[in-house]
Amino acid sequence: MVWGVRLVLVLVGLGVLGIVVLVLGVIVRPVVTEALRANAAGDWWLPFLPRTDGRYGPLAENHWWSAMRAETPGSTGGLAVRWGFWTLMSLLLVFAAGSILVNLVKLLAKGWASVG
Repeated sequence: MVWGVRLVLVLVGLGVLGIVVLVLGVIVRPVVTEALRANAAGDWWLPFLPRTDGRYGPLAENHWWSAMRAETPGSTGGLAVRWGFWTLMSLLLVFAAGSILVNLVKLLAKGWASVG
């Protein structure tokens, strides 16, 4: 019985860890890669402009993020709002992921100790 409960704790922990990694991979990784691409090109508008095929990059491609799109480079304020949003969201997600992982480890340690 004890090992069954511990197995469930491990599986739940791995499930939560998988969700956290997925969120970081879907949101934070594209922000970092697009920032690196923009820096290398010397054009910070690059992630928000249409590509040569007419499609947008990951920071402006779906309809929820379509407000980030720009047909041509705009004002410095517009660029600051776009990068400010993505930077804030990335930082908040990294902080939340760290908090979730710390609390998950504490919860698993408590659960592990209480059954044995």
